[in-house]
Amino acid sequence: MISIIRIQSQEQKERICDFIVSHKDQLQRGIEGKGQLLYLSNRAKHEDVSLFIHTIDSDALGDFIADHLNQIEHITSIWVISMIKPVFYPLPRDTKDMKRYTITLKVYPKKLKEVYQTIATAALEEGIKMAYIAYTCHLFGDCIQFSILAENKDMLKKYVNEGINKIPGVLKSTVNPIVKTWPLVSYDEWKEYSSKHGIVPSWDEESMINQFQE
Repeated sequence: MISIIRIQSQEQKERICDFIVSHKDQLQRGIEGKGQLLYLSNRAKHEDVSLFIHTIDSDALGDFIADHLNQIEHITSIWVISMIKPVFYPLPRDTKDMKRYTITLKVYPKKLKEVYQTIATAALEEGIKMAYIAYTCHLFGDCIQFSILAENKDMLKKYVNEGINKIPGVLKSTVNPIVKTWPLVSYDEWKEYSSKHGIVPSWDEESMINQFQE
């Protein structure tokens, strides 16, 4: 299972980012044999950072949060979002000129599957790349989250207004720019972890890992 752990701090999120990146080996040892840190991201205009993590079960996730994350100074609260039926997409090797965004959707319940499939299988215009999509159901309204890369804001705006908001069943879309992403695992490390624990994911493993490498 892949989870997004939103770690909130009041005006201290940079310190949390620095701590997690500089202590990633120590934190990884805290879930050794039970989970794998994937990457860390920083959303603009939010007093939280997002830690993506794979764990073999919910108990391992709970122990990691209680025993390790909650001990980090300046943390005020934690919010866990499950990525349900995630799909990860291959990205071009060089994306330095593209900006990353996460988009959450409020969807009419009976249209949930249709909206998910429409976005997951859509052919995108040049300059827009899909990174991942998943059900999240993290709020009563917001139930789908996906991430894209766009070459500029005009392309992003056109994609959201014409390619997302006009899908039948989409009630509201919220766009969050990603300031920076820090990779916390290599593909070789992931393969060793997944092979050791017999993990056979439904997603493309190489696309999941490689899209977040520096």
